[in-house]
Amino acid sequence: MQFTRKTERVNFMEPFISCLAAMIAASTVFMTQSVFMEISDSFNVDLTRARFAFSVVSLFYATSFLMFGPAADRFDLQKMSSVGLFFSAIGVFAAAIVGNFNSFIISMAVIGICASAVAASMFPYMVKIAPEEKKSIYLGSFVAASTTGVVIGRFSVGIMTSSWGLANTFKIIAMTICIFSLLTAIVLNDKKINNAPKACEKYSKSYLKALKLMISPELLRLLMTGFFLFFGFLGMLTFLTLRLTNAPFYFTSANIGWISLAGLTALIGSPLSGILAQKTDVFTIMITSLILCLISVQLMGWIPLTLTVCTGLLLLFLGVYFCQPLIFLLISQKVPQKYLGTVSSFYILFCIGGGSVSSVALGPAWELFGWQGVTLICSGSLVIAMALCIKSKKQQKRGQVCF
Repeated sequence: MQFTRKTERVNFMEPFISCLAAMIAASTVFMTQSVFMEISDSFNVDLTRARFAFSVVSLFYATSFLMFGPAADRFDLQKMSSVGLFFSAIGVFAAAIVGNFNSFIISMAVIGICASAVAASMFPYMVKIAPEEKKSIYLGSFVAASTTGVVIGRFSVGIMTSSWGLANTFKIIAMTICIFSLLTAIVLNDKKINNAPKACEKYSKSYLKALKLMISPELLRLLMTGFFLFFGFLGMLTFLTLRLTNAPFYFTSANIGWISLAGLTALIGSPLSGILAQKTDVFTIMITSLILCLISVQLMGWIPLTLTVCTGLLLLFLGVYFCQPLIFLLISQKVPQKYLGTVSSFYILFCIGGGSVSSVALGPAWELFGWQGVTLICSGSLVIAMALCIKSKKQQKRGQVCF
């Protein structure tokens, strides 16, 4: 009886720590979004230029999956996560002590690379330890944890910076990440997962096989759905900080941190979407979620009231994280399990890459047309995502795609 209780505790701790590692990694990527004003003041750069702190960390986070994705199919997942967290802590500490904006940006790049090592290893780890009948729920929980990291990163850094300043906040975060790195090394166990490739299969050959799978029309359509979903989502989220620091809001970093808590609705959306996917047509859920995203963007974009911004943010996170885990669920059903690391990395590359592209590309729209221009472009991106989703649904009905 004692042995059984111990086994249950270990079985619970592994997914729990995996989710915590993903949460911490995601929080480091998004932690600058609520403190653009403080970054601008600390390094004496224009406020619109301060947004590149997020653009760079998210760009390196996304592109690094091209390296860490295939590695996750071949190497020790627990060690990848633990080492990634450790060097992420070093990157955050470096960001706290550098004296100029260029050095700060380099630190952001390091943080993005290290965070991707954590996510690339923990996503397939979570899939592989999940019981078959609970796989969608495990995926939903993992995505919810990552999303909590997005919210916690925006919220905690905004609140802490308003009290202790940017440098001290980053030092505290660095020490926290070190603790989680040690916890990951102690608790997770990669020995029961056979992650070794075939002896005759070279690294490049394994990578090319996975790449060939991903560029098939049906999978590429799903990847582009994720790209346009996150282009609209993170585009609105990035420029919302600039919007709220201007008239008629004039929010501080603490105010922006508090309003970011509306994103916790994703904790409902991700697990619930996994449960509904077992009972309802997946594409119907995805299309409904995208409609909800589109409505939320209109609330945030056209009605300059704190209440509508909070409501819009709440609905936006809910819609996005109802949809996102289902896209990956469809993708994961189309590829062999041995390529899960590469496939999940490609998916995150498209999603976060879309958000990174939007944070850069929407700059001219912000300068020329302001918040309304950003709203229109992000709305158009969500419409494209919806059109791709409808196309996939029609293909499924014709029997050309079978998930």
